[in-house]
Amino acid sequence: MLACILLTLFTSACFGAPVEEEPEDVNLPPYIAQQFVDPAEDVVLVESDDPLMLSVDVLLDPNEESQLYYAVIGDRSGLVEQATASRTPAQELYRNAFYQFDGVDIEVDPCGERLADHDDEMIRLHVSDRPFERVTEAGVDLQDDAFLQTHQWVLRFQPHLCS
Repeated sequence: MLACILLTLFTSACFGAPVEEEPEDVNLPPYIAQQFVDPAEDVVLVESDDPLMLSVDVLLDPNEESQLYYAVIGDRSGLVEQATASRTPAQELYRNAFYQFDGVDIEVDPCGERLADHDDEMIRLHVSDRPFERVTEAGVDLQDDAFLQTHQWVLRFQPHLCS
């Protein structure tokens, strides 16, 4: 009996308690908060031939990334812009959950060559936490471990806007 107790003490002292592995950081998708989108409407009536500004003032991500990747693509406009957004030096997390990143500003000319004779245009802002595998005039391809968040605006052009 004493031998069993000593053996138990010896084996538990040698091997100790099971080692708990630290959980891996979970990658979560970036986020576009509607309150930072301008214009806020999903469908925007364009009544002037002046260039229109589409923007998202702040991009968000729950993970501590150094930058986010974005591409702006229009159905007719094709690839408008592709770039990165750096994390801002804000000390506080947005809603105690999201790191803040630079915003995106895109100018759209409703009378530009690709849009002048059309009734509408859909513009998509694609934001990823990893570099895009590929960006084309039609969309983006992601790496296997990447997440994508997309916001879109539909621009409805007033008839005969660019006469």
